[in-house]
Amino acid sequence: MSNFINDDTVYMMHLKGLENILIDMDGVLLDTAYDNYFWQKHIPSKYAKLKSLSEDQAIKITHTLFNYKKGSKDWYDLDYWSNMLGIDIEQEKLSKDMLDRIQLKEGALAFLENNYQNKNLFLVTNAHIKTLRIKMKKFPLTKYFKMVICSHELKHVKEEIAFWFILRNRLGIDYKKTLLIEDTIDNIKSAYHAGLKSVLIGDSLANFKDTPSFEDLSSFSPSLK
Repeated sequence: MSNFINDDTVYMMHLKGLENILIDMDGVLLDTAYDNYFWQKHIPSKYAKLKSLSEDQAIKITHTLFNYKKGSKDWYDLDYWSNMLGIDIEQEKLSKDMLDRIQLKEGALAFLENNYQNKNLFLVTNAHIKTLRIKMKKFPLTKYFKMVICSHELKHVKEEIAFWFILRNRLGIDYKKTLLIEDTIDNIKSAYHAGLKSVLIGDSLANFKDTPSFEDLSSFSPSLK
């Protein structure tokens, strides 16, 4: 398998001898088009109406707030944004139009079906517990996982190295026998520094040199058995 080098850090993907697979949700199992639309367009539009602003003004204000908190616990916290913006974020996510926009990535279901009986699958997400429940209401995938972990319950997000040390202890697994499937480079870097060296990254990062990436997860099922 190929490897990729970013700065001075080498990430290797080893598929043989794996016992555990840590799988991200958004961008790996679910398409991020829903989240992008919700935060970049839907919420600014609601905020514009709430504050009697133009769409451009609302976009500038909300996007500035979002960017300031990106990568922190608050960024993923629906209750935080409900209080900050004066909008019931959970209810907005539960609207039929928003639920209809949640979509599985191609190959995701086949990958889970092919691997959950011979590997220990763990869903590991930064998504708020309310967001997780909404998405699992649309696509009930939790039956495929030995455990589901939201970063909020560990008091750290995946961008932080501490998260991966705490996660390893919580799951009781050996990172040398574990594959991480992830699509966010900061999360991959933090996991690497915590000892998780086997990584398969989403196609959103496929521009990195010599990157082992995927478009269809099901294509990796035979080599994982």
